[in-house]
Amino acid sequence: MNGAKAGSTEAMPFDVIDLTPTTIVAYQASPAPARPPTVEPSAGRALTAAPGDVLSVRIFERYEGATFPTIQNDAASDLGNKIVTPEGTIEVPYVGTVKVAGLRPREIEAEITARIANKAKEPQVLVDFVADRTNTVMVSGDVKNPGRVSLSEGLRTVMDAINRAGGPVEPKLPPAKTKKQMEEEEDAAAASSKSAAAGSSGGGPVPSSANPLFDEPKVQITGPWQLEVIVRRQGRLILDKQLSELMQGGDIGIEKGDEIVLRPNEQVVTILGAVAKAGNVQIKKPNMSLAETLGAVGGLVDLRSNKTGLYVFRMGDLETNPSARARIFRLDFMQPSSVLVAQQFPVQPRDVVFVANAPLREYDKVLSSLYRSAAFAGGVVALTK
Repeated sequence: MNGAKAGSTEAMPFDVIDLTPTTIVAYQASPAPARPPTVEPSAGRALTAAPGDVLSVRIFERYEGATFPTIQNDAASDLGNKIVTPEGTIEVPYVGTVKVAGLRPREIEAEITARIANKAKEPQVLVDFVADRTNTVMVSGDVKNPGRVSLSEGLRTVMDAINRAGGPVEPKLPPAKTKKQMEEEEDAAAASSKSAAAGSSGGGPVPSSANPLFDEPKVQITGPWQLEVIVRRQGRLILDKQLSELMQGGDIGIEKGDEIVLRPNEQVVTILGAVAKAGNVQIKKPNMSLAETLGAVGGLVDLRSNKTGLYVFRMGDLETNPSARARIFRLDFMQPSSVLVAQQFPVQPRDVVFVANAPLREYDKVLSSLYRSAAFAGGVVALTK
């Protein structure tokens, strides 16, 4: 690593960056917004009638005994549900054929009011959507009630539509264990621990079911941080974010015809090397820090790890920028400020964190091999004698 940092930058396909209180400024997490931004209505969100929609039409008059009932007789004022024909019209008693395609409910009311002005005294017309076929968005994927939801219900944002579809599906929890199952697992763990203790020759913790640090999760529980939200508008992708980002203030307005898809998108960081438990760590919140990630695997192993050799490997964004270079971040935990730096450095999906072994540990590996070879050779000589 020292040679790579001192060498020619052009000759290497990656950059080496030392994380210090000075360099961390360019990489530290941006603060989350205090509240979601105000979502302005989109220009195309006006709810207009179209063929296939079903409208409710009611007409009132001020005085009794007129052509239409008064508002006190609300049931009699309902002229029934009107299906918009393929030609974009509806039939209204005493009015006739009314062209409604492309008109909002208030505009339809004004048109009908003008048409009956000479047949009723001070008429009042109310038009509402009963079955909205066109002013809808499609919500599919990991939601409780996938299907179309209507914008006429006051939906404004992507999160509004997801919530109207029942929200994300509930995570599947493991079935409760019986007392007998728990006792059997405890007995097996105790036996495994004894066997590991008897056969271990040192050199770090031994994975066993007796040590909860090494227990693997039996069920993958999907939370909002592991769901991806995709929004397409007229066949064009306009949003691709984690659901947690939308909940943190990244929501956007929706328009009729939008397609919203929720799908699993596990975001993990891979931890390797001299840590208590190597493996994948889920990114469970925006701007999860390097310190939190190391804490999730039990931290560095004191007797094995090289405190000056912690590295974060990050590929460039090759999909959007083919010329992007990979980066290797190096952190020296022997410096007291490194803990603060680790708290400010956010990990990203597909990062690989590697903690190098201490030089003494590598030396111990060689000595252990030589010792076992010598002991085996000594045993053979003793037997021959």
